[in-house]
Amino acid sequence: MITLNIPRFLFLLTAVTGIALVMTFYAAAGGELEMDGTLKTGFSLASRDCKVEYGSVVCSDLSEEESKFTPYFLEGLLDVNISGLFGPGDDFGILTEVYHPYTPYSGITFQAFSHKTLVGELATFEGEGIFSPNIILYTTPDKRTEWYGATFESLAFRRYKSSIEFGLVGLTADTTIILDNWQNEPEDKPDIQTGLIFEVSGETQEEVEINMETRMGVRDGVTCFGNCIGPRKLQQLAVQQGMGFEEFLLSVDNFPLEVVDLSLSGLFSTDNGLDNFTLTGYKTWEYGGGDVSLNTSVVMTPSAFIPLAGTSLTWTAEPFSLTFLFDETFKLENTTQSLRLNPDVSDLGVEGLSLSSQSLLGKQLNVSLTVPTNPVDFTAGIRFAYQEEYEFYGLESGIITAQLNGDPFSAKAIYAFRDNSRVFKLETELKF
Repeated sequence: MITLNIPRFLFLLTAVTGIALVMTFYAAAGGELEMDGTLKTGFSLASRDCKVEYGSVVCSDLSEEESKFTPYFLEGLLDVNISGLFGPGDDFGILTEVYHPYTPYSGITFQAFSHKTLVGELATFEGEGIFSPNIILYTTPDKRTEWYGATFESLAFRRYKSSIEFGLVGLTADTTIILDNWQNEPEDKPDIQTGLIFEVSGETQEEVEINMETRMGVRDGVTCFGNCIGPRKLQQLAVQQGMGFEEFLLSVDNFPLEVVDLSLSGLFSTDNGLDNFTLTGYKTWEYGGGDVSLNTSVVMTPSAFIPLAGTSLTWTAEPFSLTFLFDETFKLENTTQSLRLNPDVSDLGVEGLSLSSQSLLGKQLNVSLTVPTNPVDFTAGIRFAYQEEYEFYGLESGIITAQLNGDPFSAKAIYAFRDNSRVFKLETELKF
């Protein structure tokens, strides 16, 4: 039986009703408001604990006893944007996601409120508040994962992020503050950690792009909320314990040196000093009716100096593209060799028809076919994995999609398979 948490549902209903009342009174007072949004729904049937997310089949590694698998899965997303609520140049947004079943509970699993407004003529202010049952941080380069509030049975405040950006004399300055709540149990007091980021960027008259960024209490990494899948649930950067200096980044892109285009990037951190310093060169020649591109880097780390790292050589002559990747010793055994084929099928007289393939030699082969009809478009994506015992490619997974394109309503039916897993998913989208 499908059940939803009624208090959370009432919270959502009350919020939407409140917005409607505010808009009504504002309009009655002579203000000009504009509202648009998207309502997305999804229903899945699966043979095991698998889901279709962003064109891929995602399966749990847990056993059937551990995963408490149910054969159906419901999801919903409401994204509302209101312009002019607090004046001209002002935008307010609400993003709500509902899932069932979802561990540890069903109902609203993610709630975000965002606000963006102009401050004078030179500055922009943005703010965002996030409510979720958990907050998960993944920090690099030490590859540390920390999980907070995983057992919450209701939404809790998890992050507030605001930034103000100034533009002046060809430069852009941005200051961002992040407040994360690391509260681990509902009965605990809120545990607020703070991060601060200063960023300056600009472009010279020669179109060389320069960017400098200082991070206080924030490191390179990822922060995610809820089940980590969906818009705004996965965010860059991970707040750290304390408010001290963590990292300084420098990048300079698109500066030419003789006939080579160069890019430079560097990262300095409190843990390792100069974590890495990379100088990348890029050059393209015309050859045999196609283009030959050479890309290589010089990398310096605390423990090594690596010249000619990540060297790639690409030959492109439509419809073929062949890429070779070399390590610093120019050995091919650790190299990925890819072959792309995008044949021109316009002669068939079917507008929108496309066929493409990509092969990672010795690993996998991907084939994609799109067949447009009116009003439904059909797409098939098939992946073959290289099987060493047969020295050939065997069928691994695939997704077949039928999409009904319309305005304001559209729908999509998806059939996906991977190994012994089968998933059917029906998605709808309504724009208003």
